[in-house]
Amino acid sequence: MTLTDAELLSWVQHYFWTFTRIGGVLMTAPVLGSMHASRRVRLMLGLALTVVIAPLTPVVAATTLFSAAWYLMTLQQFVIGVAIGFVLMLAFEAVVMAGEIISYGMGLSFAQLADPVRGVSTPVVGNFLLILATLLFLSMNGHLILIETLANSFITMPIQEGGVDLHRLSALLEWSGVIFSGGLKIALPVMTALLLVNLAFGVLSRATPSINLQSVGFPISLFAGVMLLVYCLPGLQVAFAGLLDESWKLIAVLVAPR
Repeated sequence: MTLTDAELLSWVQHYFWTFTRIGGVLMTAPVLGSMHASRRVRLMLGLALTVVIAPLTPVVAATTLFSAAWYLMTLQQFVIGVAIGFVLMLAFEAVVMAGEIISYGMGLSFAQLADPVRGVSTPVVGNFLLILATLLFLSMNGHLILIETLANSFITMPIQEGGVDLHRLSALLEWSGVIFSGGLKIALPVMTALLLVNLAFGVLSRATPSINLQSVGFPISLFAGVMLLVYCLPGLQVAFAGLLDESWKLIAVLVAPR
């Protein structure tokens, strides 16, 4: 069996564009695209997924190399991959936001850790919740679901000429608000209880002005916050599972057939 130059070019472009979409996912998706993994590991993972997925998807017709259509197709596949990973990344950022809100209520806003993955300083509570969210994601086979969703995207939205649907991107922009709504939903039980603790301190300071609340209130707030956080951990699992369900649904909308 011999291949013509056009067929060979078509196969090479097909593998390249498949790798471009997968690379976009690995750049933004949590866990699989985590910066804790070296670039070499992520590159090998992307190549391995390309070798497995590309033969199972329809081959696109060859396009002139480095033409406007070629660059547009490459950009389109990269945007699709980044969008898939970005949806999941926002769900994890909502957990970090919940940790920041709880940290302020506990008086631990000053306790910051340098996060090399996100490139910013993260409160201790936020980093702790992020680790728990990562473990929950793995326990729910989120990484396998992500790979399956990525593979299915080449069937529901195959590699073909055409622009990116702006209506779908607008849905992605609306989803970005989940950082605040989801974070507040996760942190609300702990914040409500800590508010009651602070109100009790206010009543106590009015009743007994001689008590130094600065030396007594901080340890009590810290202890109450830790106990409440441990008590509300099952709620974190339910809330994070709900965020993931909404994320998978949005990804299904983004890669739905045109």
